[in-house]
Amino acid sequence: MQIRFAGVGGQGVVLAGVILGEAAAIEGLKVLQTQDYSSASRGGHSIADVIISDGEIYDLMVTNADVLVALHQLGYETAKSKLKPEGLLIIDTDLVKPDREFVGAPFTRIAEETTGLALTVNMVALGYLIAKTGVVKPESVEEAIRRRVPRGTEEINIKAFRKGLEVGRE
Repeated sequence: MQIRFAGVGGQGVVLAGVILGEAAAIEGLKVLQTQDYSSASRGGHSIADVIISDGEIYDLMVTNADVLVALHQLGYETAKSKLKPEGLLIIDTDLVKPDREFVGAPFTRIAEETTGLALTVNMVALGYLIAKTGVVKPESVEEAIRRRVPRGTEEINIKAFRKGLEVGRE
């Protein structure tokens, strides 16, 4: 499965990709994770690609995304051409106005309401992605969160992830 996260700097897109890749590795799957971002640390585009397979991976980056998670309009515009026509588009419905079918929720608003921090938008979106695709087990993602987020923020990030799972299952 080829998954692309797209947003702007400061939304945690790269961290979401790293955590998803680590969760897949925890499950013994083969993973390739790459990222691309503009030189602006905040406000420029940010993209994280994750390819997950039980067999060999031959692509070096996402070429035909099965899933695009767009957290900002700039990220969507930058990444939409890589999404398969039949691919799943997941968006932050407050920040992205797509030109095709989609699913999604107001991830940033949910993050703020759940944790008090818009910075946890990436974990809310990751939970939603897992609920919609089942690409890896939620327990694997929670283990990857514990390993990868800054020390002391594990529980708030897991709380945001679980909220995204809940919204995605509704």
